[in-house]
Order: sequence, then C-alpha cells, then structure tokens
Amino acid sequence: MNHKRVLTMLLLPLMCLTALALIPASPAGAAETVPFSITIRHANCIEACDAEGIEAALESTPDFYVKVFVNGVKLPTPSDGDEPSSPRIDDDDSIDPFWTINTQVPVEVMNVPVTIQLWDYDLSSGDDLADISPRNDDNNLDFRVDRSTGRWIDHTGQQDNVNWPQNCSSGDGGDDDEPSARLCFDVGGDADGDGLLDSWEKSGYDDNSDGIIDVDLPGMGARWDHKDLFLELDYVMGATPSKEGIEAMRKAFAAAPLSAGSRAGSREAAGSDGNEDTFGVSAGPNPDGQPGITLHVDAGALADGNVRKGQRAGTCADGVDNDGKDGADGYDPDCRYLDASVEAPAPPDCDPDGDGLDTDPSCLVGDAAFASGGGGQFIADPGSCGVDDAFYRAKNGPGGLNPARRYVFRYAISATQRADCKDDDGQAYSSGGQGELGGNDFIDFNHDGGTIMHELGHNLNLHHGGDVDNNCKPNYVSIMNYNLQGGIPRNLGSTVLDYSPPRIALDGSSRGNAPLGILDEDELNENVVLDPTDAQNTFVFINEPGGRIQSNLNIRPNWNGDVDGAPGQPWEDDVEANIDTVDPDGNPKACENDDYDELDGANDWDFVSLSFHGFGEASDGAIRPEREPVPTTEDLEAMRRAINTTDLAVTQADAPDPVAAGTDLVYTVTVANAGMNPANSVEVTDTLPDDVTFRSSTGPCAEAAGVVTCHLGSIAAGGSRTFTITVGVPAGLVYDRGGPTDIINRVEVRNLVGPDPLAANDVSEETTRVIAVADVKITDASAVGPLEVLIGEPGQTSLSVTVENGGPSTPVDTVITTTAAADPGVVVTPATSSSAQTALASGSPQAVSFDATIECTSPGPKTIALTPSVALAHPDDVDPVLDNNTRTVTFGIDCVVPIAVNVRPGGFPNSINLNTDANLAALTTRAGEYGLPLDFDATRINVAAVRWGLRERLFNVAAPAGATEIHGKGHLERSYELDERTRDGDTDMVMHFKPDASGLSRTTTEGCIKGRFTAADGRAYTFLGCDSVRIVPAQR
Repeated sequence: MNHKRVLTMLLLPLMCLTALALIPASPAGAAETVPFSITIRHANCIEACDAEGIEAALESTPDFYVKVFVNGVKLPTPSDGDEPSSPRIDDDDSIDPFWTINTQVPVEVMNVPVTIQLWDYDLSSGDDLADISPRNDDNNLDFRVDRSTGRWIDHTGQQDNVNWPQNCSSGDGGDDDEPSARLCFDVGGDADGDGLLDSWEKSGYDDNSDGIIDVDLPGMGARWDHKDLFLELDYVMGATPSKEGIEAMRKAFAAAPLSAGSRAGSREAAGSDGNEDTFGVSAGPNPDGQPGITLHVDAGALADGNVRKGQRAGTCADGVDNDGKDGADGYDPDCRYLDASVEAPAPPDCDPDGDGLDTDPSCLVGDAAFASGGGGQFIADPGSCGVDDAFYRAKNGPGGLNPARRYVFRYAISATQRADCKDDDGQAYSSGGQGELGGNDFIDFNHDGGTIMHELGHNLNLHHGGDVDNNCKPNYVSIMNYNLQGGIPRNLGSTVLDYSPPRIALDGSSRGNAPLGILDEDELNENVVLDPTDAQNTFVFINEPGGRIQSNLNIRPNWNGDVDGAPGQPWEDDVEANIDTVDPDGNPKACENDDYDELDGANDWDFVSLSFHGFGEASDGAIRPEREPVPTTEDLEAMRRAINTTDLAVTQADAPDPVAAGTDLVYTVTVANAGMNPANSVEVTDTLPDDVTFRSSTGPCAEAAGVVTCHLGSIAAGGSRTFTITVGVPAGLVYDRGGPTDIINRVEVRNLVGPDPLAANDVSEETTRVIAVADVKITDASAVGPLEVLIGEPGQTSLSVTVENGGPSTPVDTVITTTAAADPGVVVTPATSSSAQTALASGSPQAVSFDATIECTSPGPKTIALTPSVALAHPDDVDPVLDNNTRTVTFGIDCVVPIAVNVRPGGFPNSINLNTDANLAALTTRAGEYGLPLDFDATRINVAAVRWGLRERLFNVAAPAGATEIHGKGHLERSYELDERTRDGDTDMVMHFKPDASGLSRTTTEGCIKGRFTAADGRAYTFLGCDSVRIVPAQR
C-alpha cells in the first residue's frame, strides 16, 4: 500500500469539513431549506489500477475525487459539470478521506435523491470514471434518503439496492462499465467535529455493509451533539494502567474548552515524510453548547486492585483532610491527581475473586459500559519497542482491535518495553511510550495517566512543543512537554493532566493563557510574569545553576537562581540561561541542548484534531511515529523528586523559660523553605517532653500519644509558616523529680512529596527549665492566750495557723516561722519558732500550731504580738506573691501582782463557817518576802473593787465573781503574819466577807481575793492573793 497522502488544495475551503457541517437556512424571502450532507468515508480500487484499469499505462495509482449530486443539483453550487465536489488525494488506490459535502434542500423534499461518482484525475489523458454501482451498465451510486429518519433506501428497487445501514457499494465491473471500485459513504455530516459521523452516533456503524450494526456508538454513550473520543486500551498482565490515571484523563477531556479543535485544520500534520500538506480537521463548538469532550476508554473488565469498592471520588478537591493524617487535598501524597485521586483510600478490596468485581464501576479502570464486552482486554506481551511491527501484530492479531472499530477507536497497548531496544543510531534505547503523530495508535510503557494522555495527544496532532518538536519549553504548560508529562503541578500540591492552556478551575470554567509570551534565553527578564491570570498552575524550568525548578505561573521567575527581592538583590532583566535543557540527572534525555533560543508558547486545545481519518492509517506500521525517547517511569519519578526537592528548616522558641510547674508552656515553631522549589506537603512532628499535656495549637495539628503532627500544606520557596503548640506542665513535676528539672521538646520537619538535601536543619530541640512556683499563703491565724498572768507564775498561749498553696505548682514543701513580740514587762518563750510542712497541695490547707510561755515581770496591761510567716522550703522554688505570706495576731494580758493573804488572822487552820462572816488580812510586804517578786502596800487597796472567792472564778476570767467587803471598806491594822504569831511593823488591810456569797463550798480548800491597788507610780494594778481555808459545818 502506498502511504503517501497529498491533499490537493484546489478546494481548500472544504478542508474545514466539520465547520461547514451545519449550513444555515436560506435568507428570509428565499424558499425554506434545510441542511443536508453526504460524507465519503472510503474509496479503493477493486480491479488493478496501477498503470492499468482506471489508470493508463505509465500512470501511477489513482488520484481520487468525487462528484456528488443531491436532489438533482451538482455540488458544490454553483459549479460546472467538470468541477470536483471534493478535494483530491493523489497516487493512492485506497483512501479514507472523510470528505463531507454540504448543501441545502427544500424543506418539502422528504425523499432526497443522491448520486455519487468516483473519479480519477489524469492531467494528460483526461479524468476517468470508476464503476461503483452493482448494476450493469451503470457506474454511479444512486439512492434516496428519507430525511425523517436520516436513513437511505432504494425505495423503487430501480436504483443500486443500497439500503441503511449498508454504507458501501462496489461496482460489478461488467463489460459495459468502467473499471470497478468500492466506495463507502454516510448520510449526514459530523456536527460536533469529533470525526464520528452523526449517523453513527445516532444509530450505530455498519462496517461491512451487511445491514447489521457492528459498532453501537449510542449504546457506548456517544452523542451527535457533543464531542466523543473513543480509545481501546489493551494491556499486558502486570503492565496495567490505574483507575485514577484514566479518571484523570477523562476529567481533563471532560473539562476541555468549547473551542477545542476549532483551529485544527490550520495545523499541518505532525512529521514530514512527504506529509507536509496533511492537515488536521477543525471542529466547531459542541452543538449542545456545552464545553468538554467525552473520553470513552475501553479497558474491558480491567479492575484496579489498589482501589476499593465504593470509594468516594472527589476527596482530593473537597478542602477536607479526609484521612486526618497528611493534610487536605493536594497536600496529601495520596492525591497524585487533584481531580481524580482518592485522598482516604481504605485497604483495597477489589481483587478479582468472583465477588462481582468485573461489573463494579468503583474498581474498573475504564468505562463500565465496556466491562461486559468489546475490546480492552488482556493480551500477550507483544515484545515491542514502540509502535513497531510487533505492536501491529498484536493490534491485528487475536485479542487486538476489532477491524470494525477502526474508524471509531484509537488503539493503544499498555505493555513492558522489550529489553534490547535500539534507536535509529543503533544505541540502546528505553522509552516510556510511543505514539503516532496525527494518527490513531500508541503504546505505553509507563502505565500512568500522564504518559497515556501524552501519547494520545500525539494522535490528536500535538507535538512536544505544541506545533513544533522543541521540547521542555517553560512557557508551554502541557503534558506534551516532557517536563510536565507526569502531570502539571498545582501551586498547592498534586497535579492535573491537561493540554495547554491548563485549567485554573478544575471544571475548566477558567483557564490560563496560551500561547504564553516568547522567552529569549539570551535575555530573560525576571520582571515579566509568564501568566498573571493563573494562580493555580506551575511551570518547570532549569535555572542558570542547573537546578530543576517549579514556579507559579503568576509570580516572577527566578531564572538565575539567586536570592531575589532582598536588599541589593533585584530581579534581573538580562539573565542568560539555558532553561529548556536537561537537569543534573540528565533528564529528560530528549531535551539535552546547549543552545540559547527564542522559545514560543503554544495552544493545544484549539488544535486537537479529534478526527484521525485524514492522517492516513496503515495496518502494518505507524505512518508518523514520534522519534524522541519518552521519559520512563524512573525518569518521571526522578523529575518529580527534583521539582519537589527543597531545603526545609525548622526552629522553635519556648516561653516562658523557666516555666512554672502547673502552668502552660508555649512552643513557637517556625518552618522556613530555604530552597528554590515549593514544599507542597510539609509535615511537622513535635515529640513532646515526657509528662506534659497537649493543650492546643494554632496550626493544623493533632496529638496522639505525646506526638503532635501538623500538616502545614504548601510553603513557597522563600516562604515560612509559624504556629504555636501549647502544653501543660504537670503541677507536681518539680516535686516528683526532687527539684527543678529540664524538659526537652523535639520538632522535626519533612516534605512528604520530596527530599530535603540538608537534613541538619530539619530537627530542632528546645530545653526548658521547669521550676516550682507556688503562691503559699497564710489564710488564717488565731491565738489562744490568758487574760491575766500572775507575775512569777508563767502563762501559756497557743497560735493556730492555716497555710494554703495557691499554686500553680503543687505540692510544695514549706516552712512557717513564728516570731513573738511583747510590751516591756512580758517575756514570751520561745521568741522564734519554725515548723516544716511537707507536700502542701493546692486545695488541701494544712493547720499548724505554735505554743509559747508568757512570763510577766512588771504589773499592768501588756500587748503580745505573734507573727507567723510561711516560705517555700527549697531555695529554687518561687513564691510569686509575698504579701500574703505573713499575718500578725495580737492580744492583751494583764500582769497581776501576787500578794500575801492571811485568812482568819491569828488562827489556823483558817476555818470558815459558810454561814458566818469571814475576815482576812491583805498583808503589806517587801519584794522577796514570802517569795513575792514585788513590793506591795496593802493600804492602797481599792476595797470597793475587791472580791473574795474561788481562784477559778476570780483569776483569768473576763467577769470575776466573788463576795464583796461587807462594810464597803476595810480597816488598817498591824495584822498577824502568815505564821499567825508575828505582827510586823507594816500596816495591813483587814476586810470582812460573807462566805455564802464567795462561791466557796464544803470542798473548797483555798480562798482568794482579787482587786485593784494604786502603786507608788500612781497607776492602778491588779493583785491576787490566796490562802488555804477549811470549811467547817455550821453551828446549830
């Protein structure tokens, strides 16, 4: 077969066939008409036609064209009888032109007569008519079309007996006819421009004209008013594509712009080999008015064993951290494709084990419509190096492409490349795949969505540089660019598969610009942003030092890899850099160059040619295979790691330091991206010190078992992120450890999607001193002391103190020191006393007692002050409030003068009859007399204030009770001393009392008087004197 296809440009307007498929109705005032189209799909010689038959001697194979007559009118209108109705294809005995000839017919004509003639152009001998009619003596194909159904019939039986769905007619080659040929046609055009005729998409396609539909396009989901693209994807076991990869492709095509394919007819077919005049086929907008191309992938019942039934799609673009462990959406490494991956996959359960897997859409790699039949199946490993002979043997062999599908489906095999492949120079060769440029076949060795869509892009007439083969251009943001073959990185992580211009919104409602501006590698300007409208996608380039860099399209590029924006570091406008070459690892190999060129951008979507029929097709080899080695899986992974390689650094600060046990400690963590690439999945793990309790964080953090994990998402090159982690320090930590202690917080940062070349700054440890801080305080203090103390006879006092721990540290050890102070004439013993309290806990006050002895040395009222003070026992502990550590308790006493008293002077044993008056003498004495400490002048007693009675009712009581002097006055005399014999020279005070008012009873053995006297200094003091008594019965 001659593969050379040259389209003569005599009728260039007819090249944009689909764009003319819907011809508008006639202007107002003219007869009402409706559009009508005939499409010529195929023509070939039946009889020999190389320098014989339809061709004369010395002439090559035919130069076919057609003439079409509709409703008796020669097309196009107006035209003369010799003018072709179609373009011409030279020197080919079998063509698949897909010429669509459009016209208008009157609306009242429901059965439209059609005549088709197949001609061979001959410049020297004149054109020759081929026989395409099965009737003898008739070379023309004649039929009528029922416009109500779009189907054709030979309703009179007098025409060529070609009835729908039969769509091919062969000449009988009789003696009365011209040399025979075969012509295939369809009624109607291709309204949506997808290369699939409307009649196929409405009713199905009959490949062999046997009246039976061979390819049920509407049953496969095709629509005549919306572009469809069919791909059969067969696979070798162990080399199967993933569900998410195919889904990402389908999402990309579903979001294709309304202008997709609109300029395909203006781009020459890819490659050369004599095909410079082959063009794509333009397509108008979808007639339904909606954007998008429906990609139908027939992978049969192939299931992805790494997914699970019912997994929820869309979790990588819902703004939720669905698995709660790696961050939301693009931050999560599970989200390879932002619009197709599943963020929170459960354990796989799609093993083909007879559980209905083969029909479960959740598990199928391709469309569920193909799971029960069709193509897309396991085939034997073809042992291919590309789209070579081995590939076509597999395609045309058992299990390959059904020939009936050849006009509908593009065909691909996912396989493993043979190990001994060599390139055109005989060198060892490895590649991720290979596709026909502007064709219908490709092979994939990587099994990922990006490579499959890349190779499919070649079938759609896309090059590695858009319209040229210049690869790795930073201003060409497309998966056709080897730097982006694995997916176009998004500025917040993950990727999308797309052609240029890439989507901004995932649904394609907004896109970036294309083509992007020219980049002159001799004079790159860092002040020029590639696409200020696109804040979502990034581009990839090699900077001047040779690093592989990804950068947002809407920010200024750092072509030379210096520090831009800092003082003295401007953005340069004259950088010289080879930005489209290989990286230090030599990837991608096809991009190696040392040239400094002008690089232009390109628009892909407007130039995709969904129709592949005009590019030619061969069953035994690729017509125009791509020649550059496609990056392998290993290459793609190396490049992915390279654009995600960046230097993260983490630092932290603690506050306060030292920190009080029982309070919160705040760690301020800062993560900085000191590298040239963004870090798109930053994870910080903070291993908290033992014993502390996680409180909260201002970052996106969660704590488990003492480890705080924070998913910070994306940090741009040169950017940073700061957040805090608050922990509670146990109130008893210092006490439990026996004193102040150190705790260590360890923070580590890593980028989940790429390596960090400098590990030293990925870890930070912060040591914090923990001390005890407790507000210990005396909350209550009270003293129990005597009202009176007899000089020479000590009294006792008791101080009760309540001490509390106001925290925050608890428990703590404390010491209470009590200091006594008193007026002159009083001695308190001890003057100072200390006591220790252990484990004073918050909420559990402790009571402490302090006992002291009070001794009076001079008479009169005295004031005593007892001051307890609490302090922390350990010198490293801190009491933040000292004002509440001390209290002073004061009380007053009366220091009483002891005196000598003689009851019943002159007699002993001092018998008292309770019914008879009793007399007693208060003796005047000198200090030392009778062991008394002070002089006492009894004559100065205030008799009216004297009481006689029981000691316990008179002394140290608030209200003394006893008998008063009977006469209200005493009399002075030299009374008997205590020996009952002696009368000294002193004047004593003798007084009389009624015993029955004294409180004495039959059991009483002592009687006392208490009163007031005026001392020599003129002050009144209290005295107390007692003597023994014997109560005798009353005399009857």
